[in-house]
Order: sequence, then C-alpha cells, then structure tokens
Amino acid sequence: MTDAAGPHLMTNVTVHSTAEPYAEAMIVEDGVVAWVGSEETAERLRDERSVVEDGGAALAAPAFFGWLRRPVGTSAAELEAALDAAAEGGTATLRLVIDGLDDQDPEALTAAATLLGIAAEHPVTIHPVLELTDAAARRDGSAARLADAVGEREAGSDAVTAIGLPTSLWSAEDPGASILPVALRCAEDGRQLVLSLPQGAAPSTVVHVVTGMRRRLIEEAGRRPPADRPTVLFGFDSPDIDDWEALIGTGVHVVLYGPGHLSAALKAGVPTSAAPGEGQCPWELVSAHVHRAEDPVSVRAAFNAQVRGAHRMVSGQPAGQLNPGSAATYALWDVDSLAVQTPDSRTAAWSTDARARTPLLPYLDGTELPRVRRTVIAGHTVVRAPAAETVGHID
Repeated sequence: MTDAAGPHLMTNVTVHSTAEPYAEAMIVEDGVVAWVGSEETAERLRDERSVVEDGGAALAAPAFFGWLRRPVGTSAAELEAALDAAAEGGTATLRLVIDGLDDQDPEALTAAATLLGIAAEHPVTIHPVLELTDAAARRDGSAARLADAVGEREAGSDAVTAIGLPTSLWSAEDPGASILPVALRCAEDGRQLVLSLPQGAAPSTVVHVVTGMRRRLIEEAGRRPPADRPTVLFGFDSPDIDDWEALIGTGVHVVLYGPGHLSAALKAGVPTSAAPGEGQCPWELVSAHVHRAEDPVSVRAAFNAQVRGAHRMVSGQPAGQLNPGSAATYALWDVDSLAVQTPDSRTAAWSTDARARTPLLPYLDGTELPRVRRTVIAGHTVVRAPAAETVGHID
C-alpha cells in the first residue's frame, strides 16, 4: 500500500471480509475500505485514477491486537523498537501498560507522559493503561490524580481512560478491600479498570472479588462499568464452566494471556479476547487454541479473539473488520492454503464450500504458520517484510 492520490485497487488477493466472504479484490481510498468484491467487478470499477496492485495470492486480513508492558523507566528507543516489532508481526493496535507509577512521584509522571507522547507519534494505534504501584493503589484518590497529572504533562493527549492495578494486591488476605476504592473512583470518573492477575490466581477468588465489587459499585456508587469500558481481567482462566458463568453480567472483559479455555468462555457468553506473548507470532496463539487437547475452537473463533473481540474491549464496537467503510488496517499474509477449519478432527477438518458464506482463514496444521508480508494501518504501509520470509514455523 502506498500513499497514492487515487484509489488503491488490489487484485489477486483473498480478503477476509464479513461483508463479502469470498472477495478477491479490494479498493482503499483515503485510508478507508471503499469496496470489496470479485476481480470481475473490480475491473469494471477501475479508472484512470486507480493505482492497481497484484496481491500475489496473499491473504488480506484485519491486523491483530496485542498487549505490551513496559516499566515507566523505559527509554524512548526501547519503546519505539517494541512498537516496530509489533507492527512487523502483523499487529496494528496495542494495549500499552506502563507500570510502576505513583501519583506522588513527579519524575515518574513526566516519564510516563513522555512515553505516551512517543507512542502517539507511532503508526501503531495505542490504548494506554497506567498501572499504579502497590503503595499508590492503596492511597485514596491516587488513580484519578495519576491519570490527570500524566494527561496534563503530555501535550495534546486526552485524559487517560484506563488504570491498572498491580498483581501484588491479589496476594493480600482480602484483595477486594484494596481493589474496591480504585474501582469506585474509576467508575465515578468514567475510566476503565484493568486488573492484571498473577500467574496461578485461583479462579474462584477472582470471581468472588469481581462479583462482590460489582455489587458494591451498584450499592455504594449507583454505578456499573459502562459497556464501552468494561473492567478487564488480564490473565484470568478456568477449566470450570461455572466460574465463567458466574462472570456473566458483571461487566468484565476477560483477556486470556496465552492459550486458555476460550471454548468455555464462548460457551458461557463472557466477552473474551486473547493476547499472545511479546514477540510471539499471533497465528501461533490461534493455532494453539485450535489444537488444544481439550476444548479446542475453530480458527475463526481463535482469530476473532485476537482481533474483533479485543477491539470491543476498548471501544465496545466491532472494529477489526475489512468491510466497506472500515479503516483499511490489515496485514498481508503468505499462506499455504485457506479454509474454514473446525476444531473437531472427527468431522471434516476444513471446508471451502461457498454456500457457508464464511470468510476464509489460513489452514493451520499445528506446524507451519502464515508469515506477514506487509502491515497496513489506515491505508499506509508501516512494515514491508523481506520477500524471502514467507512462512513461519512453530518450534
């Protein structure tokens, strides 16, 4: 994709579009998907202004959504390198967690504002989270003071909309007692609360805290998390469907860190997304969910958990699509084959039946992975991978 004056017409490509599941061509203009459809129709739409590109039989799919955590002392060069690496892996949107922040530490506030300014200049879309230290989290009003102070220091920045709490709070005898004051303040200020859970956190304890927190938010503040800013549980997982069902109606969004019980979450109807480890190919996590020994899911479900589901977490809207009117934010992938792949090996492993009207995705055999060719954000190429690098491999 180039910054051409006219509409950009790409042919010989499979476009993953829910509006036109078997699209072979796409027109992008002014950073927006203007049209998707057949190559035959594309030829009729072509005019003297069109900039035509052969997609080389690649897959154009909505770019991935990832998570990036950095301490407040991170250098500008390190942050820029991390953002570049994310884009090189086919990720166009990141939740950036800046940790180690205290509202009584002016140097940390200024450093956080500097990092947000750097991130704002990068093509990758950033949704920041400011994570309090343990001491700051326990002081009344720290969350609001922190968000306001950083917002004021970062010129041109909107007020920070997400506050994170450290995992250390979960080691307390009553974690809910530490979390509730911040949850109340976030609800009152319209900010999103992000709870990062320590590895091995007991699901039953997390459910108890979350359900109790919701009850007290309603009783004491008359509020509940708005649909467009749900409370985020980062790292929650459980093999027990009862734990997932207990989260229904609590206003939370679960982020699975790595492969987890996505099938149980979907069956229960809990809004859930998934985040790969830093530096991990997003398709590797998709493949891990598809090939789980227990409760596998389809490629489509695992892919959506890292794209559309993640966007709903920060906006409440079904972003992350390549339909007319959507932002032209996608990655081009070289793939061996495309399919509608189910998780159950006892039935047909894959299907390309056009009557299904289901957009195609890479067929994942558990070994070979798609390799990114190019990442495009709002119509502009931000990463163009070497032509020789075409297929990834799961070690």
